[in-house]
Amino acid sequence: MSQGFVSAVAPVALDAFRAPLRQSFVPAAPASAAARPRIHEGRGQPVLVFPRAGAGPESTASLRRVLAGAGFQVQDWGQGKDEGPGAIGLNRWLRKLEDCVLDLYESAQANVTLLGWGLSGIYARELAKRATPLVRQVITLGTPFNTSADPQRTCALLSLLDAGERLPLAARIRLRQAPPVPCTSIYSSDDGVVRAEQCVDKDGPQAEHIEIPGARHQELATHPLALEVITHRLAQPEGAWAPFRQDVLLQA
Repeated sequence: MSQGFVSAVAPVALDAFRAPLRQSFVPAAPASAAARPRIHEGRGQPVLVFPRAGAGPESTASLRRVLAGAGFQVQDWGQGKDEGPGAIGLNRWLRKLEDCVLDLYESAQANVTLLGWGLSGIYARELAKRATPLVRQVITLGTPFNTSADPQRTCALLSLLDAGERLPLAARIRLRQAPPVPCTSIYSSDDGVVRAEQCVDKDGPQAEHIEIPGARHQELATHPLALEVITHRLAQPEGAWAPFRQDVLLQA
């Protein structure tokens, strides 16, 4: 399956790439792999982007500019700063966010990709379970959905889901369950906020886990290799999802 890509990003996004590009990836990776991120072209596919925990739309501004410049229909979640569900609890919070999915679906007249970062990746996965007919796929960045890897409940991001009391065990188990749509978990062993094992679970016919070596949590939305994966996933033809070939990720 051939797909077009653009070999350079718009100048406005270059500042977001400079820090990640200075990092080393893996010892065997050629230098040119970092220097030429591949941004795959879209055809108006809609994507709803959720921010990083503790931040608002400014945290995904560079990512959204890249995606819009590549031809995707991009929309911020419209809820400002993400501070967790708070006192209303996760279920009521998700009911509120369902309207965001419905609005973009009606505007684009196409199924929506949900892209969440950290805590908001939890929202994306759970919304995909609640609004499956409207959702094309889920992409998460450093999202600790595998609660079995945090038995002592030490993950600060997951603690934001508590509404005055600890999230019930049944709810934590539910978070591990994959949505009935394709899911791509992008993560890093060098994340610094969540552990890599929290971002992976068993692979399935529609689930994949892709590591970005050397990336910190706050860099996952702008790292050139992450952008290659994200745009590749978004650019796939409707109904033709297939796992990403990680063996070509670091090739020149």
